[in-house]
Amino acid sequence: MSVKFFRVAAITSLAVIAVGALAACNDSTTTSAPIGTDAVTTTSVDASDSSLASKSSADEEASKEAEDGASRASSSAPDTEPNTSTKVPKNFPGVTTPSGSKLTSAEKEYLAELKRQNVEFMGDTDNNVALTMGQYVCAQRAQKTDSTMIKAFVTAAIGPMTDGEAQAKGQAAKVINAADRKLC
Repeated sequence: MSVKFFRVAAITSLAVIAVGALAACNDSTTTSAPIGTDAVTTTSVDASDSSLASKSSADEEASKEAEDGASRASSSAPDTEPNTSTKVPKNFPGVTTPSGSKLTSAEKEYLAELKRQNVEFMGDTDNNVALTMGQYVCAQRAQKTDSTMIKAFVTAAIGPMTDGEAQAKGQAAKVINAADRKLC
């Protein structure tokens, strides 16, 4: 009984000390008071002072020049029509793999399989995400990683590009199956 009483007394005294410390820290009068004993004064300037008048007119001239420069810049914008002589570069996204080499037949078959199964990744116009996911699946299969781990990673990677968890899981299964059958 005495040990229990001692514990309760110790906890109660610590709580009282903590409340007292917090109450002491809550005094905000010292945080807003000026440091030192000197009085704080402000200085006012007479509007008839000629040095200030010249500074304000210089500021007005500078702002007027900046506005004039901005209006000249906007009126002389270059033409934005496309150049018809421009050719598509050889390494244009969608023509090559993420590493920059041409698509292999296995990668083409894998992407075709994803398209047949209506698996699309938002914003993946160059198939970079789809190929990366397929290459990940193949690399993990080679390392004999548990299938649950592979599915969890692929689901998490493509989840933000789907409308919900069920769709993410469904697309992950399709990506894994397509990679297993066509890419690995």
